[in-house]
Amino acid sequence: MSFAFEDTDLAELAGRLDEPDAAVRRIAVMQLAETAEVDAISLLIKALGDADADVRMEAARALDEFEGPEIVEALMDSLSDADEAVREAAAESLSEIKEVSLAPLILARLPGPDAFSRAALLRALRELRSDGALDPAMDALSDGDARVRREAVGVLGYLKADAALFGLMNAARTDEDAEVRRAAVGALVFSTSDKIAETLIQGLADENWRVREEAAASLGKNGVPGAVSALMDAMGDEYWQVRTKAAGSLGKLKDPRAVPVLGEALSFQVSNLRKEAAAALGEIADPAALPFLEVALKDSDPDVRKLARWAIDRIAA
Repeated sequence: MSFAFEDTDLAELAGRLDEPDAAVRRIAVMQLAETAEVDAISLLIKALGDADADVRMEAARALDEFEGPEIVEALMDSLSDADEAVREAAAESLSEIKEVSLAPLILARLPGPDAFSRAALLRALRELRSDGALDPAMDALSDGDARVRREAVGVLGYLKADAALFGLMNAARTDEDAEVRRAAVGALVFSTSDKIAETLIQGLADENWRVREEAAASLGKNGVPGAVSALMDAMGDEYWQVRTKAAGSLGKLKDPRAVPVLGEALSFQVSNLRKEAAAALGEIADPAALPFLEVALKDSDPDVRKLARWAIDRIAA
C-alpha cells in the first residue's frame, strides 16, 4: 500500500503524535518519514516509545531513511521491544546503516542480552566491514543460538580476513545447524588458500542438500582444480539443484574428464540442469562433447538448443 500525503509542517505532525487515536499517530509517523527532514528524527525516535505497537513499528521502519548515532542507539533499544514486529523492524533498519563510523556504537552492545539482539547487531555490522567486528564475530561462532552463528558467519564472510579462515572452516564442517554450515561454505569463497579445498570438497558429502549445493558452487568460484573428481561424483547427487551447481563448476574448471558426465546430464528431465551442462561443455570446448551436443540441438527447450549451438561453435573455433 502506498500513501500520498499533503504537505504538513513538522509542528503539526508533532502535535498529531500526541493524539489519543493510534491510527492518527501512525499516519503522522508515516508522514514524518515522507518529509525526509533531519528535524523529523527526534520525533520518530519519540514515536519508538509510543504505547501502540503499530506506531512503534512504523517509526522503526521510518528510521531506515536516516543515519546517525542517536538513531542507532534508539533502534538498538528497540531490539528489546515487547512486540516481535517492532523488534524485526528495528533489526531491519539497523541492517540498512551504511556509515562505518557508527560501528563502534553497535560493537559496544555486543554481546547482546538475548539471541535476537545478538543476531541483529551482527547483521547490522555485516556490510559495515569494520575490522573491530572480527573478534566478536569469531566469538559468536560458538554462540548457543544458530541465528547468531549464521549472522557471525555473514560478518566474517564480508570481512574477508584470513584470520577468520579457521573459524569458518570449522563451522562449515561441524556446526549442527545446516544453514550455518551452508553459510560458512559460501563465505569461504573469498579465500584462495589451499587450506579451504578439503573443507569445500567435504561439503559435497554433507547430509543436507543445500550445503552440498553451496559447496558445489563454491568449488567452481574458487577454482579448486583438485575438486574435479568430487564434482563429477556430485553429478550423481539425488538433488538436481546440486547437480546443476556441480555442472557449472565443472565448466569453470574446464577439465575434459568431465565431458561424459556432463553429456549424460543433457538427457536429464530438468531443463536448468541441461542448460548448465551444455554451457559447461562449451566452456570445456573438448571435441569429445560433440556427440552429446548434436543430440541437444533437438532439445525441447530453446535455451538448451541455443547453448548447445554455442558450445559446438566454441569447439569448432
